[in-house]
Amino acid sequence: MTALIAGLVLALALALGDLGLLAHRIRHMPVAMPHHASALAAGDATVPYEGETWLIIGTDSRLSVPGGPDRYGDASGDRAGARADVVVLLQPGPGAPRATVLPRDLTLRVGALHHERLTTSYLKGPQSTVDLLCSALGVPTTHLVTVDMAGFASIVDAVGGLTLDFPEPIRDERAGLDIPTAGTRTLSGIDALALVRSRHPQILRDGQWTALSETEGAQRRSESTGLVMSALMTALAQKSSTPWGARSLARAVAGTLTTDEGTGLVDLARLGWDLAAGIEDSQGLEVTTVPAPTVGDGFIALPTPQTYSALSARGYAPGTCSP
Repeated sequence: MTALIAGLVLALALALGDLGLLAHRIRHMPVAMPHHASALAAGDATVPYEGETWLIIGTDSRLSVPGGPDRYGDASGDRAGARADVVVLLQPGPGAPRATVLPRDLTLRVGALHHERLTTSYLKGPQSTVDLLCSALGVPTTHLVTVDMAGFASIVDAVGGLTLDFPEPIRDERAGLDIPTAGTRTLSGIDALALVRSRHPQILRDGQWTALSETEGAQRRSESTGLVMSALMTALAQKSSTPWGARSLARAVAGTLTTDEGTGLVDLARLGWDLAAGIEDSQGLEVTTVPAPTVGDGFIALPTPQTYSALSARGYAPGTCSP
């Protein structure tokens, strides 16, 4: 998802002739950004990250779905609302650009007695997710960008699909994923979406389809997100390498984004240029998946010392952010 945003904003920056039109196509939502505390939590040796933190959220909104409601269902019943399906923290600099993938099932403390899953926090609105990341993990969001399922699929299709290598066949009927053979395969937007949404995969090993556990499935989902990000970054860079390619991409996907009210086209363009320069200097985007295994066969993933350690390496620590 971060790769999607990085390439898209670079394309927006290059499509100068369409700036006015593109600016009006980007939707906005009201969100109050948190404050970064200068003092670290007591006893914490974390070196705080001094740059911007872009919170990138891919939602599972079914108001508009690729493939129609037969594939992902409609917005009725328990599918109503929008959950945070993919959550990524993007640090464009200073230094090499870095992306941190957070498990959607990460379950964080809210107050003294209540816990909230990261994915369901978005049902209360983006402000709830921003505040939860701040109070529980010390993540001071400076910009928020969201894209829904249909938008993600359309962006993948706009770059001609994503080419990935699959070490073994994999399928997931619930997600609509079906990769029948191992090897290199180019995924359409709807198939790439199925891959990042898959949490009940089956793997073909020794001629037998074997279902992965909930814990393995959740881990595989986070890993797939990282793989898709890397592939999408490459495809977006290639598509945006020429002015006409960048303009075509920008026109195709500008309407898929929603940002906070304080984030405009100039901010997105600046992010694109910062990422492009940082990636060129460091030979790529550094992607980390934060560990947080699910408990049993449920959907609860409580933070562990390894969770906090991975975030500390990115400059985030509880007690360093105030909603």
